[in-house]
Amino acid sequence: MIDYVDTEKPYLKYLAGGGEMGELIRSYNWASTELGSPDKWPQTLFTTLSIMLRSKFPMFLWWGPNLIQFYNDAYRPSLGNPGKHPKALGQKAVECWTETWPVIKPLIDVVIETGESVWREDQLIPLYRYNRIDDAYWTFSYSPVIDESGKPAGILVVCNETTAKVKLNKSIAEANKELEFAIEAAELATWDLNPETGCFIGNARLKQWFGLPPDDEISLTDGLNAIVQPDRDKVKKAIEDVLKPGSGGYYDIVYGIQSLTSGEKRTVRAKGKVIFEAEGKPKRFSGTLQDVTDEYEVERRKDEFISVASHELKTPITSLNASLQILQKLVKTEQVTDKFKMFTAKAANNLSKLVHLLDDLLNVTKIQQGQLALSKNRFNLVELVKDSCEHISPGSDHEIAVTGVDELMVYADYRRVDQVIVNFLSNAIKYSPQSKNIDVILEQEGSNAKVTVCDYGIGINPEKLPHLFDRYYRVDALGHQFSGLGLGLYISADIIKRHDGNIGVDSQWGEGSQFWFTLPIDQ
Repeated sequence: MIDYVDTEKPYLKYLAGGGEMGELIRSYNWASTELGSPDKWPQTLFTTLSIMLRSKFPMFLWWGPNLIQFYNDAYRPSLGNPGKHPKALGQKAVECWTETWPVIKPLIDVVIETGESVWREDQLIPLYRYNRIDDAYWTFSYSPVIDESGKPAGILVVCNETTAKVKLNKSIAEANKELEFAIEAAELATWDLNPETGCFIGNARLKQWFGLPPDDEISLTDGLNAIVQPDRDKVKKAIEDVLKPGSGGYYDIVYGIQSLTSGEKRTVRAKGKVIFEAEGKPKRFSGTLQDVTDEYEVERRKDEFISVASHELKTPITSLNASLQILQKLVKTEQVTDKFKMFTAKAANNLSKLVHLLDDLLNVTKIQQGQLALSKNRFNLVELVKDSCEHISPGSDHEIAVTGVDELMVYADYRRVDQVIVNFLSNAIKYSPQSKNIDVILEQEGSNAKVTVCDYGIGINPEKLPHLFDRYYRVDALGHQFSGLGLGLYISADIIKRHDGNIGVDSQWGEGSQFWFTLPIDQ
């Protein structure tokens, strides 16, 4: 152990500590260098070395005309392994930094000649380490060390390697370029809304479509003004709903816009996602807009055709249904063959299916036109569920068990909610041909009433779950083919959403499904 208060070497008290580099500096043969024995060193050098060795921040010191080098433990890792360490200690700067000399020599000259510091951020200074020339980035300051003569005798380098940060930023920039290219190739508009300020930023395409100014930030009100009047309230409500805690944060809506400058009209599909903070507060809402004017025009014409065809079919089917009902009454009173009775029953059953399909098509048309009317009143949802189950049970060999609370008062459209429950029950029966048990669970979750219909049938492929409530989407699974237009769940979802409720499904493929919906409790 070195006695740092040795009266023969009092300077050693300045070189105390410092870890590995402190020990190397103390044991180095400085007499063989131009600096000579440490007992000849100026006080300024000892003071600077003392500060450097005790610092936890990377530091480097050049001293004398030939810039003899010192550095601390914090700087040591930047030299690599293998690399310039430990040879760099006591070496002349020009001999040590041959690969970077053209970059650092002008900076050194400025400090020596002017006595002023220089500073650089994220400066590229290639460095030999790990057996190769490595691109390294640094944020650093070169500061003059003034000796007893009042002139710069050395340069203290306080630095931080920022290679990892710079490479990460470059990767992010490259990813952003690729994303921008993809967005441009897909001809998408983008937006990013700050829920707290009510302002958003958008790309050039969005501003062009909406006829908005090229400002960095735009108020949401200005953006909404470019939405056509029939769709404006719908979009406002969709945004308000998606920003609520517990909404799930997913946003998908089609609406019309008209440029505030050119007047050009187009139909767009907006898809986005809200990011919530831990306490449920919306932090960010961003997404894309796709121009679906031509696609949507085809859909509009198809919907118009379906609407016209459905209404045209409604009259003859109603008349046919009335005639068939009269025929069924006659069958009960007249002497007819069993085969005649069987065909009459089949005709009535098929006509009933046709009426239901027609009703679904008419409901879809009303939804698309925003004309699906609701007639609300206050009732006990539990009683409605039980009535719906009794309505379904006689025509099925499935056993339906209703469990849970006895009262859930809601303010809703009785007939429309019944439509949803019947749809859930019908699907449970349809998609569980091998299992005869269906459970209906009634419960209260906070301020909501919840109805869950559980079957133990074929289940649903996880890949298909996100599309179940889409229009015309049908599920055929595990070799089973099922009838229907794929409209029941789409209509059910719209009914529940129009009641400010939520709808969803949980399923295990091959084991069964649990379809559920919630409605606000009427206090």
